[in-house]
Amino acid sequence: MIEIIPSLLVESATEFERRLRLVENDCETVHVDVLDGSMFGNTSWHDARAIAAMRTNVKYELHLMVENPLPIVEAWHEHVKGTVRAIVHAEISRPVGAVLEHIREFLRLEGGVAINPETPLKDIESVLHHIDALLVMGVHPGASGKPFVGDYLLDKIRAARNHRADLSIEIDGGVTLERLPSLVAAGATRCCAASAIFSDPDPAAALRRLKDRANMAVTS
Repeated sequence: MIEIIPSLLVESATEFERRLRLVENDCETVHVDVLDGSMFGNTSWHDARAIAAMRTNVKYELHLMVENPLPIVEAWHEHVKGTVRAIVHAEISRPVGAVLEHIREFLRLEGGVAINPETPLKDIESVLHHIDALLVMGVHPGASGKPFVGDYLLDKIRAARNHRADLSIEIDGGVTLERLPSLVAAGATRCCAASAIFSDPDPAAALRRLKDRANMAVTS
């Protein structure tokens, strides 16, 4: 089964909750983009205490586009009981293996690593067999609505799938109805979508269409 995960990159509590309520009945997991300006310049709203007060049945995965992810992950682990997964970037200056070990062994969350479009798989060989998820960026990080950077990323997904058949591989950025079949065929098991959902007049319907297209791609 392919999971379509709505992605929230917002600047306020009001917009976070508005988007959450639009999709919470049609998804299992919501992807929260966390930016503090330390890696990509942009910032996002991601206050754990405030989000904890937004009662919902969805689970959260954190995509930490920050140099120092652990304090944020620990705050979410403490306050947001629906937090299930934390994904950190391979490009941070801190030792990624040690960060992931803390997330997985101490906090008991799923730990994942994200790679930018230009980052080769060989850069994460040391952790590839010790993670729960690989996130391949389909765009250069920092903002929603950017175009998919190129089909060479399909080769990266295929290579990761060939390297580790049981790995959950997620694609984030540039996901559209038209592109879904090729992403699924390459080996993606989770697809994050922001613009494809929230730029639609009916985001819930757009999410359902993406889910239907993904399921068709699996069975075709």
